[in-house]
Amino acid sequence: MPKYVFHYFDIRGRGEPGRMLFAMAGVPFKDDRIPQANWPQVKDKTPSGSLPYLEIDGTILTQSLVIFRHLARCFGLDGENLLDKSKVEEITEYLAEMKEAAFACFLGPQDEESQKSLKEKLVNSVNKTCVQIDRIISSNKSAEGWAVGKKVTFADIFIFEAFTVILAAQPNVLDKFPKIQNVCRKMESHSVMKKYLSQRKQTPY
Repeated sequence: MPKYVFHYFDIRGRGEPGRMLFAMAGVPFKDDRIPQANWPQVKDKTPSGSLPYLEIDGTILTQSLVIFRHLARCFGLDGENLLDKSKVEEITEYLAEMKEAAFACFLGPQDEESQKSLKEKLVNSVNKTCVQIDRIISSNKSAEGWAVGKKVTFADIFIFEAFTVILAAQPNVLDKFPKIQNVCRKMESHSVMKKYLSQRKQTPY
């Protein structure tokens, strides 16, 4: 088995879906958590000046979505056929867009006018994402209740992770989207995910 080292800040942030992929697959990895206070000293030593990045037997992968897709393929969590694989990636793209809008609110200018504009963009992104993911889930003919196909994929993992963050700020955002709620509940109650969440290091975000 390859030796994996996952490098990210000591937070959930953009890196958490990768950690969840390792947990769901039961694959061991080194979780290199970099304190944010150390980042100025560490940044120039990273391959791209950004986090996360992944080492696989010493080979480097950068860009979070590239890392997640690679791990999903390696772990058989990317869909069972070509169309399902594309649907998993489709969901991934919508969620990544939504999360970037959320990060913009958190990391962007904090003055009232800027925050108003950023929050409007976030609301629009969340609404768009919910509508599109609901559409994709609705097209799944399987009765298993997963987002794509008959078994858990990275789409379910990323839906659960992303909406956990969004729901903390907007508790009613999924009220009109019971299919997405169902995916979140299935992931939360999954035995592997429950174990991971119970043991996960607690961080503010």
